[in-house]
This record gives sequence, C-alpha cells and structure tokens, in this order.
Amino acid sequence: MLNQFNAKQNAEVTFCSRWRSRISRGQAAVEFAMISTLALFIMLVGVQYAMIGQAALAVSQGASALARYAAIYPGTIGGASGNGSVTLSGTAAQNLLSSSICGGSCSNLTATITSISATTGTANTASNPPHYGDQLTITLNYDATDKLALPKTFMGMVTFPTALSASESQVYE
Repeated sequence: MLNQFNAKQNAEVTFCSRWRSRISRGQAAVEFAMISTLALFIMLVGVQYAMIGQAALAVSQGASALARYAAIYPGTIGGASGNGSVTLSGTAAQNLLSSSICGGSCSNLTATITSISATTGTANTASNPPHYGDQLTITLNYDATDKLALPKTFMGMVTFPTALSASESQVYE
C-alpha cells in the first residue's frame, strides 16, 4: 500500500512540473519580448545622441581651427575687413574642418566672422583692416538633419536637436 501511495504522488508531481515548465517557457518568451523592445529603444536613442554629439564636437573643433587660422593669416577668411558671412567651399579653410560635417560642399554649414578693433572697440572695415591685438570671433552653424537616422521626434518621447552652433574667439597675431 505504501508503494502505491508513493507512485500516485510521483505521478502528480511529474504532471505538475511538466505543466509548470510549459507555462514558464511562455512567460520567459513574453518577458524577453518586453525587455528586448525596451533595450532596443534605449540603444537606438543612445546611438542617435552619439551621432549628434560627434557632429557637435566637430563643429566646436572646426570653429576653433578656423578662428586660429584666421588669426594667423588675416584676410584669408572673411575678406580684407575680416567681417561677414564666409563661404567655406573650395577654400583652404575647408581643409581644417572635419569631413563628418563638411564632406565636400559644406552646404549644411554656415560661418560668420566678426573682427573687432582692440583700440576703438568697433568692427574692422576695409579701410581699417585688422591689426595685431584685434579680436575676431567665428560662429559656425550646422544643420544636423542629415545626421538623424531616426525621426526628429522619435515615438513622441524623444526629440533630437538638429541646429548645432559653436563660437570661438582669437586675437590676431
């Protein structure tokens, strides 16, 4: 009688463990689907911000390089007065910019240079060209729309910046 009772209990345990293992496998699949969707979302947003961050760093370094170049070689960027909007395509200054933001045409990049006289505090003009000690400021504006792999507003939750700007000042040498 004792063996019959044990056999009945073992049969119930085997049936219950099989039933539970099937439920557990389904539960694990559902949990994996939920977690993997969230992980994929976080990875996509992280990669997108990394791409925009790289472009912002390239714009900042480009502004610094252009300001340094214009301070050493006055009149090569921004004309004789050192003021105005700068066209970067086809100039020696284009070589100073990262290929990630200026890969050929620099169409998404606009530059503005302002040259201030150290003695008068006013903008330099063609009749008053920049001299040693005068200060110049270069501002780069970059439209990073082409860097977006995802929509600008992703899933209605995350908005990515597309207008990047950097400004750098140098003293003419």
